Amino acid sequence: MPAAEILRSVSPRERVMMLWFGLNLDDPEDAELFVEGVHVTDRAIAEQERWEREQFG
Repeated sequence: MPAAEILRSVSPRERVMMLWFGLNLDDPEDAELFVEGVHVTDRAIAEQERWEREQFG
């Protein structure tokens, strides 16, 4: 998923909650970190699903 699409998918309420934890998605460095985290998570989920298919069919 493209970075712009990921960032657009974050609701205003979620953005405020992230600010409380020090993550400002309007800051390019923070936004890049967040998007990379989403991509890492997506890859981990895909790997887990592959493993489960191999183990359990």
